[in-house]
Amino acid sequence: MTRNLKFYLGLSVILFGSFCLGFGAAAQNDFKLGVVDTQRVFENFTKAQEANEVLKRAQDKLTGELQGLQQEIDTMVDRLEKQRLFLEAPETQRLEADIRLKGQALQQRLEDGQEQILAKREELLAPLTQEIESLLQQVGESEGFSLILEKRLVTLYVDPKYDLTERVLKLLNDTYEKEQSKDAQQSAPPPETETGKEGEKNN
Repeated sequence: MTRNLKFYLGLSVILFGSFCLGFGAAAQNDFKLGVVDTQRVFENFTKAQEANEVLKRAQDKLTGELQGLQQEIDTMVDRLEKQRLFLEAPETQRLEADIRLKGQALQQRLEDGQEQILAKREELLAPLTQEIESLLQQVGESEGFSLILEKRLVTLYVDPKYDLTERVLKLLNDTYEKEQSKDAQQSAPPPETETGKEGEKNN
């Protein structure tokens, strides 16, 4: 066993021992720990899925536009190569300039499109990240958690009883479902009254 390996193993034992002692002391003071897989929460949050679908449609549309421009460029290049021997120098230069301009247009559309998608991503997803963080804070405060950690980054194994992922996900989706139901009720036309029905019959 090398000296470095012995050192790191020794350090790991010391750190683990310190953690256990600290955790034991904290447990005596009603320390309450929770973990959350925020990636899983985000990927399965209905509102986030809908936002990602909007972004996917925008990306697909941009990809289609870029492919169309690239096909135009390919056609222009192919035509030039087939006719090059039969063209005068000024005409060849003009066609080459047209190809360069079309290539610049393609690059500009790519940059503009990506900027627009990134801006839209920030607009749609940043509030959802804040919503998840806010809910975690509410859960932590209302249920007396001392610490809620990101599951994927800090644990190799955790007892399922400490895992809040599914609970948080259910709270988010239930809340969103209620919001959708409320919006649908508000946007629905008012029910027709008996007086209104009688008026229609008389007309």
